[in-house]
Amino acid sequence: MILLENISKSFGAQTVLHQTSLAIHTGEKVGLIGPNGAGKTTLLRIIEGLEEVDAGFVGRHNGLRIGTLRQEMEPSDRTILLETLHGDRELIHLRTQHGQLQAQLGDAPLDRAEAEQQQLASQWGDIDHRLEEIGSYDAESRASAILMGLGFTREALAQPLHAFSGGWRMRVALAQLLFSKPDLFLLDEPTNHLDMESVAWFENYLRHIPQTFVAVSHDRGFLNRVTQVTVELEGGELSRFQGAFDAYVEQKAALLEQRAKLILQQGQRVEAITRFINRFRAKATKAKQVQSRVKQLHRMETLEPLATRAEVARIRLPEPSRSALKMLTVREMNKSFDDKPILSGVTFDCLRGEKIGLLGPNGAGKTTLLKLLAGVLPSDSGQCLLGDRVQPAYFTQHAMDALNPEATLLAEAGEGMPKGMSESALRSLLGSFLFSGEEAFKRVKVLSGGERARLALVRLFLSGANLLLLDEPTNHLDMESRAALGEALESYKGSLLLVTHDRDLMQTVCSRFLVVSGGRVTPLEGELEGYLEQVAQSRNDAPPKKGAESRKGSRDDKRQASKIRGQANSELRLKKQQARQLEIHIQQLESEQSTVRQQLADPEIYQAIHKETLKEALERDQKIAKDLEKTLLEWEEVSLAID
Repeated sequence: MILLENISKSFGAQTVLHQTSLAIHTGEKVGLIGPNGAGKTTLLRIIEGLEEVDAGFVGRHNGLRIGTLRQEMEPSDRTILLETLHGDRELIHLRTQHGQLQAQLGDAPLDRAEAEQQQLASQWGDIDHRLEEIGSYDAESRASAILMGLGFTREALAQPLHAFSGGWRMRVALAQLLFSKPDLFLLDEPTNHLDMESVAWFENYLRHIPQTFVAVSHDRGFLNRVTQVTVELEGGELSRFQGAFDAYVEQKAALLEQRAKLILQQGQRVEAITRFINRFRAKATKAKQVQSRVKQLHRMETLEPLATRAEVARIRLPEPSRSALKMLTVREMNKSFDDKPILSGVTFDCLRGEKIGLLGPNGAGKTTLLKLLAGVLPSDSGQCLLGDRVQPAYFTQHAMDALNPEATLLAEAGEGMPKGMSESALRSLLGSFLFSGEEAFKRVKVLSGGERARLALVRLFLSGANLLLLDEPTNHLDMESRAALGEALESYKGSLLLVTHDRDLMQTVCSRFLVVSGGRVTPLEGELEGYLEQVAQSRNDAPPKKGAESRKGSRDDKRQASKIRGQANSELRLKKQQARQLEIHIQQLESEQSTVRQQLADPEIYQAIHKETLKEALERDQKIAKDLEKTLLEWEEVSLAID
């Protein structure tokens, strides 16, 4: 599907890619990983064709349709349902033509020639047939299902795009991309604007689509659940590993160990050759052997250690002060905005040492609840009482906006430093958040989004709080920083309430969960995984939108009825036999595909001397993929007929 051969790309003095190669095959689900700034987004732009390489070859299948998640979506007056339908340009174009031709046929002038009328009717019929082929008659139903899977309510589907915030517009952009069904999805941080429930639905969607995708994400759990191949970009090199992220970690560790052994063996060999040369250099009888070993040393290619990702220091949180056993008491708390109830009758307790995860879709009121508990918002009625010696601290993304851009890291962190804390202790805490050495004297204004988030977290933990109210603390953090924060929060001695779309962080840190939904806050009965599966299933099982298929008309109904009536017992037996034969053929094709892809996963095949073998393998892989897709479609049709 995609072949990159010895490509190089630089921006000024910075080399992003250096004579590196990669193959992406039809149907593969690929996770693209690498440190921030390594060039992952640049690589996606090269694959899409928006960025030229300085050297090398970029090959794509003929007619390959590539879909990319847009990072911005301009507001429009179209409804979000219609905006989603516009992801399929052919559908919109053909529907427009279909309507125009229908109007012309309906308003035919008396003097129109019969031949011209027949030509218009023929064009209308061709377009109508193509619309049926691409699923026009259930397009609204499919688009609605995707939007509702991503967290929109049925009522929201008729609202204009401009009525939604930037985060919700990004969900529409994702829905538009999913609806368009390209051959290759390029997904750059696709879960950034999704809540945990929508991420669970999205993961289930990605696992079941036949299309290929390449996903960039800092969410390790997301990559483990949806990808089958991991591509690492580091130091300008692309390395391909079979399996999801955890499998990559194991394989990379084995490669590092193997390379270390080879380097040790090479060092021992060089040392032995050097000793021989030094010992017998002056002996004429050994001159030939000495020269042979000198040449051997010159020919020997020095093995370099493989690039490794920098180890992230462990975050050591300050010990919180001790408080009363009952840290938080909430009774019958209510909150409305513009007479619209958001939270009603909220009642729960938080005890010392408890770590509570807040579940529920975006817009359900999780952030509002945290603001009420932090005192940022007043409640309309009810009680929210803090226990004796309880010191709450609230983290939100707006905490980064409160940082002084002209201050140094050290000075800004020191603003919240407890009395009696030494500068060396402060520097130590900054170091655990990856601000070590001279970095402590950087100005806040030069920090990246991830660095600002880490600095805001430092200030939070220096506040001396023993009750943390955390709203999406991992946004802008890379994978290693997320893991370090999760480990720190897990060992934290205080209490916390956490809102996050990071499922792994929620599972690692929280001991119990509250579900915020429909204005109510209720304890979760059962496990987090079961809750997310239930939510994803409920969104998949949502009934179709009323009238969504009304455009099918009587012609489609008659076709379906005829199909049902035509199924006789003898035909049913033949269909079942045909299905068994197709299943056997599918197994054979899948086995053959696995063999070819194992061959393509071998780095040796991408060397120049194996160019013909590579070409044959790629052609064979493409043919098998087409045959498999065709056979699967036949099997689905037969299975539907049997049903």
